[in-house]
Amino acid sequence: MTPLGIFRRKEKAEKPKEISKEQTQESLLEKLCKGDNELLDALSRTLLLDVAITKNQADIDARVESAQGYEKNKDNTRARVEYHTAGELALYEGKTALAQKYFKKAADVDPTYVHRNVFEFFAKKENAEKAVAVAREYYAQTAKAPHAKAAA
Repeated sequence: MTPLGIFRRKEKAEKPKEISKEQTQESLLEKLCKGDNELLDALSRTLLLDVAITKNQADIDARVESAQGYEKNKDNTRARVEYHTAGELALYEGKTALAQKYFKKAADVDPTYVHRNVFEFFAKKENAEKAVAVAREYYAQTAKAPHAKAAA
């Protein structure tokens, strides 16, 4: 006779979940924003993560031209995306006025967009200036600064 339980699966004791360093430490962006949650939210949705790919796709003027074409054809979603990308590129290049302008256009062209508040954040000059300053520092510390490769 076989003892009872021979065919039962042994229950494994669950190991306590390990907490990664990313979960316990602030991100670089959180540190740079210094507790300004509105700035953190705006930049977390507008900073470029892979600058090389985005930069090779087109420059700011080409994005704006594309957005205007979509806007003329009443394709507001694509127009918003193009203005958003133009604003991201302007932010990357440290062009405060252009970032403001294109994020405002993104907000205006698609008023039903869920994250429209991110674009509206840039409407205030002081917000845009803060965002550009933090973005510069972020790109400098992650070696993604606009002129970092030229110096290398």
